[in-house]
Amino acid sequence: MNKENKSAPVWFKLIVLVLIGVMGIIAGMDFWNLRHYKESLVASEGLTKQIMLSDYLPSLKGTWGDTPIYVYDSGVPGGVALLMGGTHPYEPATMMAGYILAENMKVEKGKVFVVPVANRSANTLGMLGNAYPMFYTIDTAFGPKQYKIGDRNTNPLDQWPDPFTYVHYPSGQNLTYQDMRNFNRTWPGRADGTLTERISYAFMELMRKEKVDIYFDYHEASLMYPVVDTYVAHNFADEISLLAQMTLDTYKFPMKAEASPKKLRGLSHREVGDYAIDEELVPELVKLEMSGYAYDYDKKLEVINKSSHHTFVLLMETLEPFIERVAGRVTVDLLMEGNDEFIQTAADKKLLFARYDSREGITMPIDEDGRGGYVVKGAPMYYRVARHLEGTKEAIKWMSMLYPDKELVLDFPGFHDIMEPATTKGNAALGDFLHDPATSDPSRVFYQ
Repeated sequence: MNKENKSAPVWFKLIVLVLIGVMGIIAGMDFWNLRHYKESLVASEGLTKQIMLSDYLPSLKGTWGDTPIYVYDSGVPGGVALLMGGTHPYEPATMMAGYILAENMKVEKGKVFVVPVANRSANTLGMLGNAYPMFYTIDTAFGPKQYKIGDRNTNPLDQWPDPFTYVHYPSGQNLTYQDMRNFNRTWPGRADGTLTERISYAFMELMRKEKVDIYFDYHEASLMYPVVDTYVAHNFADEISLLAQMTLDTYKFPMKAEASPKKLRGLSHREVGDYAIDEELVPELVKLEMSGYAYDYDKKLEVINKSSHHTFVLLMETLEPFIERVAGRVTVDLLMEGNDEFIQTAADKKLLFARYDSREGITMPIDEDGRGGYVVKGAPMYYRVARHLEGTKEAIKWMSMLYPDKELVLDFPGFHDIMEPATTKGNAALGDFLHDPATSDPSRVFYQ
């Protein structure tokens, strides 16, 4: 006996389809808003010009890989620095450090390039599947200012599909498939490669053409990652990083130093130091790597040392509870304050590689002039930004002392400038260094 077909009526199916469509449109609007939202930047009066990354590789023009670069040229010969946030936009303190640098930079000797968001494509979506919030705000004198929370990798809308295995160029080292979209695994890049490889190549061209003396790559890290709160330095920058690390660890905040591994490929602290050489030597080094000498560093140095110019490379990591895998709910409050009971339990069990205390806090050292002694509970945004800014200042100071021909004389907010007001204002202390685009000189207002 046939059973009667009791399927839902057509009108009900249509209503369900309409509801699904409406929900899809609402969700799509959120994705669209995050991708197209523009953050404002009021460059300091010291700005010489704004350029685009595509000026160094025209194929990036009109893509989400193109990004603004702010140039501060004193006109006085000296060192040249590249300061870069947003390699991984899900590490927001790096971009906030970049914005504060761009809005407050003063250069009296030498030239500085500031890049607040290095991988702009990765700043157009959140961490897929992690339920990350899309935005956070900083309180300022002119009201709350909103910023994006991005992803670790280039947006799949801009580069797809991922391979089964990512083969790094030119070493041939096999890396995990998603690292094809990881901007800090595609150095030194190639002019005709994927979007992420082209971003890397364009920055390499900037450093080679502009003879950059020192390059900073800002990052945030899980507290269970051994290289957290650390300088990672190319071998040419070992002396600078060690002297800066010892000074910071003694007088400012906990800091470590590590040497860049010579056989771990694609990372800025390795490839930039090797490939920021005279342009005519680059094909020779690439050919050597692809001829079976990718891991023979002595052989590679024979080519690298022919160059008339080298770049000191420092990657800086600061602690970031927001991306810690053992953390609880991933919220804006976790991003901004860094307090989490599960991370605290890990700290109690001595499972972390960073100093962390969300109960009583950690007391910072006292400086030579008697300033300091700040108590930091958790890992608030202002503390992480202040670390990056002061870490930059300290390393530039040592470079200028060790290499007088590369001296840079510059000023921007440092550790005490942020930490002192933050003892009463918290993260609003960062807002003191951000400027109102509505009342600023329009020639210095940019949206990106």
